[in-house]
Amino acid sequence: MVAITELSDEDFISEVARRIISIPAISPESGGSGEKERADEIGRILEEMGYASFERYDVKDHTGHTRSSIVLKVGNRDKTFWIISHIDTVPEGDRSLWHFPPFEATVKDGKIYGRGTGDNGQAIFLSLLLLKNLRKGELKYNLGIIFAADEEMGSRYGIQVLVDRVNIRRDDLVLVPDSGKPDGLEIETAEKSILWLKIQVDGRQFHASRPDEGINTSREGMRFILQLDRFLHENYNRADELFVPPHSTFEPTKHDKNVDNINTIPGRDTFYVDCRILPGYSVDEILEKAREKAREFEHSSRARISIDTVQKEQAPPPTDPDSQIFKSLKNAIRKTRGREPRQVGIGGGTCAKFFRERGIPAVVWSTAEDTVYHEKDEYCVISYITEDRKTLEAILYGAV
Repeated sequence: MVAITELSDEDFISEVARRIISIPAISPESGGSGEKERADEIGRILEEMGYASFERYDVKDHTGHTRSSIVLKVGNRDKTFWIISHIDTVPEGDRSLWHFPPFEATVKDGKIYGRGTGDNGQAIFLSLLLLKNLRKGELKYNLGIIFAADEEMGSRYGIQVLVDRVNIRRDDLVLVPDSGKPDGLEIETAEKSILWLKIQVDGRQFHASRPDEGINTSREGMRFILQLDRFLHENYNRADELFVPPHSTFEPTKHDKNVDNINTIPGRDTFYVDCRILPGYSVDEILEKAREKAREFEHSSRARISIDTVQKEQAPPPTDPDSQIFKSLKNAIRKTRGREPRQVGIGGGTCAKFFRERGIPAVVWSTAEDTVYHEKDEYCVISYITEDRKTLEAILYGAV
């Protein structure tokens, strides 16, 4: 058998994907058991590659599951170039919509299909590829690799733990390859605030033939959601062209199961709204306004409404384009791509937020098909990974 380090870069990426994607790493809050088994496999791969000196952080979550992260630093330079990826994924959704098995890495036409291959498997494969080809004696910076847990549900058991335990300094360079475009020219320096609302509507369950005796929470919940949706869009409508899309977004998403049969009026319904809010708006203010609208709605409805938060994160200040990581990455892209990169903001939340909160400049960048994240038939492009390796090596070895 050929050692993993002896494989070509393309075969190495495919083999790593085969071993990792087959192990689901879904949050217990989304019906999984966490990242422990996937972290076990990443640890085995690192050992096979000769990097057995990694540190592992196992954290028990509120459900009793173990949430695992891995940290590795190579080199003895003054500064470290950190690459942060997350090893958890979202569920596959409706499996019948997939043309490829979601938890197998299917290689076809230069792409690797499977849940988590793009988000954030591509960053994992890239990190391991850099280690495979590492020229330790030529390093300008130490290479720091973090494989973090729990990013999809807010990083409570992942990077939020690691930023307090791992020695990452303000003059280090931090890159999060968790968003990007196929041309590889977007450098993300800012993110929107995140507010996930859980809206519980309580009424009275009754036989569907006697709606006069029940309080139909499906109807009342939908009425309230539409009123809240209109209010939020009308009152928080500022635009910022740095971001795509340039405005705040307020999207009704998940709906919990209510009754099992068609002929029963539900007495409780639970709705969720995903809000991605431009910096400058207060998340706390929007939450309070939503609760005020619920109280107003109750004046004309027999249903009762409570609003709680599943996730609430106020966006930190953006990364300064004069920071070393931004300038180094910008120059590396110019050198390896021959084109001018552009600065952007995004609505998705990444691990970069938690570094920015601590005054550590961080950017988000990769060459990626980020429109397939969380989609059926999610995939990554192998050539994007090998090209990104060249760009990051220009920083790592001091070519820029």
